[in-house]
Amino acid sequence: MASVNVSAEELSCPVCCEIFKAPVLLSCSHSFCKECLQLFWRTKETQECPVCRRLSRHEPSINLVLKNLCESFLNERNERLSSGSEEICVLHSEKLKLFCLEDKQSVCLVCRDSQKHVNHTFRPISEVVPSYKEELNTALKSLQEKIKHNKNIKGEFEKTVQHIKSQAECTERQIKQQFEKLHQFLRDEEVATITALREEEEQKKQMMKEKLEEMDRHISALSHTIKDMKEMMKANDVCFLKV
Repeated sequence: MASVNVSAEELSCPVCCEIFKAPVLLSCSHSFCKECLQLFWRTKETQECPVCRRLSRHEPSINLVLKNLCESFLNERNERLSSGSEEICVLHSEKLKLFCLEDKQSVCLVCRDSQKHVNHTFRPISEVVPSYKEELNTALKSLQEKIKHNKNIKGEFEKTVQHIKSQAECTERQIKQQFEKLHQFLRDEEVATITALREEEEQKKQMMKEKLEEMDRHISALSHTIKDMKEMMKANDVCFLKV
């Protein structure tokens, strides 16, 4: 690719100060990003040039030459960035040598003199980096201490969880043992109660058997007496009276 021998300033929109995006050309020969121009016209409610204030009576046309230059410039800059060379400003393709204290970003010498950084304070990057590294190192130590503290708390939580688990398992064993004892007691009580019931049943049956046998004997005696009485009643009067 042929090198584009123009600066980023020459390819920057006067409104947004960025590399042209879809540049359009007015009749006064000034070019702007299409979107920037439309926004400017909406705020002004007139189709005047943002630079020279000349009214534009025709719809602005696409500036193909400028569009191609911008695309070539951006492609070449991207190739330089991807090649791993020294970092450069994405707007002006200049080396980043300064640091803007207000915007907290690295800038080039052209950025320093641009409208975007008016009245800003700059320091050489080499002066700013040590203090920022120190701040970062302090923050890093603080984070490492927090991680250590959180790990300690996590360890205590894990110990507590293990203790709760062990305690629950121990309690479960005790409950099972107690219920097993209770179940055995109930089984023993069941056997003893049924045995007592059966013994009581046998005793009552034996007692009733004896009473039945006694009643049988008593009925038999009465039956004999009745039989004898009937025999006596059949005898003649003289015999009856002898009895």
